[in-house]
Amino acid sequence: MNIVITGSSKGIGLAIAQRFSRETTSHRFALCARNETELTATREQLAKNYPQHSYYTSVCDVSDEQQVLKFVDLCNEKLGTIDILVNNAGFGIFKTVTELSVSEFRSVLGANLRGVFLLTKNLLPPMRAKKSGTIITISSIAGKNGFSGGGAYCASKFAVRGLMQSLFLEVRTDNIRCITICPGSVVTDFFKDIDSPSTSTKMLNASDIAESVWLSAYLPLSANISEIEIRPTNPKG
Repeated sequence: MNIVITGSSKGIGLAIAQRFSRETTSHRFALCARNETELTATREQLAKNYPQHSYYTSVCDVSDEQQVLKFVDLCNEKLGTIDILVNNAGFGIFKTVTELSVSEFRSVLGANLRGVFLLTKNLLPPMRAKKSGTIITISSIAGKNGFSGGGAYCASKFAVRGLMQSLFLEVRTDNIRCITICPGSVVTDFFKDIDSPSTSTKMLNASDIAESVWLSAYLPLSANISEIEIRPTNPKG
């Protein structure tokens, strides 16, 4: 299996790479993230813990087309055809609409929406050529429900759901599956500045999201879950 994961040096992306790496069948991974030090450490740790797989990495800001094309070249060179693409990279800036600068708004949409578009657009043609593939994109509950101070983030996640809903209809006749996953709040560095330990215990873990990605990818090829909404069982517990 050839698997591409963006934003894979920590949080949900790393958990997804670890989940697929626990399989005994040999896979080839192409991983990207913005931080070179963290990405190198991730590759070395994965290779040490799961030596049955091959890991290839490239520093990539997914909002930058030239960096994405460089990463796509790595994917094509090292992996060849792509079986699974996981669009995970993203971040948030949480301010009211009047507080947000134009550059902040642009940067959030760049990573969370433009990045998904660029990776999908450039890795889709080989999937179409072989008439198979699975594209899994991490959106958010914030892509269904806005909240105060989340204008840029919610806009990006609403938009990525629309993009993936359209793609779902465009590629299904090519036997390509398109799945959008909408998690609630997840315990990652994403919320490190605003969460306390007491609230974190009521949130999902990155491994919960990774499990839903893995399960989606391993449905029978004739079946597809177009969208998953995943929340903590008992957020008040």
